[in-house]
Amino acid sequence: MTTIEMIISGIGVLIALVAGAFGFGRSRGKSKAEQAATERETKAAIESQQAASQRQAETAKGASDVQDTVTRMSDRDVDDELLRDWTRKDSGS
Repeated sequence: MTTIEMIISGIGVLIALVAGAFGFGRSRGKSKAEQAATERETKAAIESQQAASQRQAETAKGASDVQDTVTRMSDRDVDDELLRDWTRKDSGS
């Protein structure tokens, strides 16, 4: 092997090592980015579920409070309140 062939081979090996290191670093970076994205999505899903659960509990409590109020009211008072609050507004038709 001549000196020129050895220099060219050395440069080729050096380029291969640099390309391999670049590829390895890129794959690790991509893996970390995917993991971080998955963690963010999981956290967002948990927060969404907690908010939905809280809204559901508040709605159930509100319905229970209304039911208790109606149970304590006389029939006439219930009729009057329904007539006052649940009449249809004119739609303008």
